[in-house]
This record gives sequence, structure tokens and C-alpha cells, in this order.
Amino acid sequence: MIQATRETSPSTAGAGGASAGPDEVRPPSGDGKPFADVNGLRQIGRAAGRETDAKGPVRAHPPDAAPLLNFAVVGAQKCGTTALRRFLAAHPEIGMCPDEMHLFDAPDYSTCWTSAHIDQRYRSALGSGCSAAVRGECTPVYMFLPEVAARLARYNPSLKLIVLLRDPVQRAISAYYMEKHRGGENKPLWLALLLEPLRCRLDKDHRPLTSARRQHTYRRRGLYSKQLRNLCRHFAPSQVLIVQNAELRRHHHRTLRRVFAFLGVADDVRVPAEIVFANPARPKKHRVVRLLLGASYCVERRRLAAILRTRSSARETVSLEQAQ
Repeated sequence: MIQATRETSPSTAGAGGASAGPDEVRPPSGDGKPFADVNGLRQIGRAAGRETDAKGPVRAHPPDAAPLLNFAVVGAQKCGTTALRRFLAAHPEIGMCPDEMHLFDAPDYSTCWTSAHIDQRYRSALGSGCSAAVRGECTPVYMFLPEVAARLARYNPSLKLIVLLRDPVQRAISAYYMEKHRGGENKPLWLALLLEPLRCRLDKDHRPLTSARRQHTYRRRGLYSKQLRNLCRHFAPSQVLIVQNAELRRHHHRTLRRVFAFLGVADDVRVPAEIVFANPARPKKHRVVRLLLGASYCVERRRLAAILRTRSSARETVSLEQAQ
């Protein structure tokens, strides 16, 4: 377990701006125990009689209640999300779900699940003794699946999102080897990349965890600009923090201070750097594939750079207005 320590200098950021967790909401029927699986959410949601109409779900919380979760690390896969989750969990003011929840991308996700019912699942994962002011989860596929952003916003419109990005070529190759290690890929890298569009097109049902959209989207997941635009259709830009994987590795403490400030917790907590997963370097392998794959991202790199420039300009404008 990573042990965090306090810096000797006082923090300049707000410490724990979020309120304490809401009182536990028991299911309207049953024994009142936290849900053991996502199927329980559907059953309890139906028992409550809270189905949706054509315009969307009914109110998930009474006016005086707040969703349990304050933030989520939503992606991208193979960009350092597991490491960031461990670093965040070491902060004394942050409560993190220990594993990827896969709640909003569950194959049987239903809009009849209310926020109060979803919170039962989170409360079970966080533990009954969790009293952290800020609570979050990390499921990196959330950013990639376009339907998830609306589901997150429905659950908590004030949710803060953290996005980690990595060089898309490195990310794609890393994802390929992960899938190969899991036994879900038996093609060589060059063929898997060529087959990716066909596999996705032939995949009639995207919901199962073994679908091609989840297992074989090596290149597509590196199209970050489209995914970021989708997130910002449902959340204000100020609710989305973008962190480069290289920043977290090279400037560990400085980057974590920025993340802590974004979440509204004390930023003078020092969490030691740690290599969570060390993949062996393959500098001499796939040289041609790397070159061709990199060329295929040329337009995407320009699109992403334009988004990041726009966000940077917006932050500078806000800072100037605050200074005045």
C-alpha cells in the first residue's frame, strides 16, 4: 500500500471542499443490504416503480440528497489509470473504489436504476467505514463508450472527470499485448490492426464484455478528440481534467498537486511515486507498424492539439478575470 505524507509547507489549495457523504439509502424492498451485483440494481429499481419515460429517467435523488460519488477517472485505457487510482487512494481525504466498477457500462445497465440505488453499489465497494470527504472510482472504458457520458451526467451532473492521455501509438501496442496476454487476441499486431474495423463492424452486439468494441479497439481508443468532445457535451469543461501520462511519470508530485487541487482536497499531501506496471520495452519491434500507425494519427493529433489549446486559452481567460 502506498503511504502518503504531508509536506512541511502549508497548502494553498482548499482542503476538502466537498461535503460529507449522505446518509445511507436503503432499498425500498428486500433486506436492506448493499447490492452484491448489478442485477440487484435492476431488481430494486423495478421494485421502486421508477421506470423512465420517453424523455429520460425520473429524478434519482430527493432535492436534499447528493450522489455518493464526487469524481471518476474515466480513461483512457493503458494510460496510467491504475497507477493514478492507487495514488489517489493514498490521500487521506479521498475514498477510492478498489477495483474498476464497470457499473455504467454494465451489459444490463438500465435507466430505471436511480442514483440512490447505484450508490448502494458504491457504498459496498468503498466500505461502510469510509468517511472520506471526496469519493471516486476508476473505470477507463467509460471515456471510450459514447453512451456512458450521458449516464454519468444523469447520475451526478456535478461529477468531476479525470482523463489520462498517452501517445496513441504506444497506447495501442500496449493494449494489444494486454489483450494477447489475457488470451483474447491470437493475431499478430499488424493483422489485428487491419482487422479492427471489420471486427467492430461484424460485432452486432456491443454490450457483452467480450465484444470486439471492448477487446479489439486498439487504434480507435487513441482517437481522443472525439471522446473528449463527447464528454464535454454532457459536462462543463471545468469539470474535466486532462492529464498527460508523461506528466505523471516525469513530474509526479507536481501533477498530483494539480489533481488534488482539482478535486478540492489538500494538495500538500505527498504520495510517493511507484511503477505499478512495468512493461518490457520493445524499441526494435514493430518499427514499420509504429510508423504506419503514427501516420494514421496525424489528423487526430491536430484535432487533439486544437482542443487542448482551446482549453488552455479558456483557463487563462478565467484566471485573468479572477485577478481583476
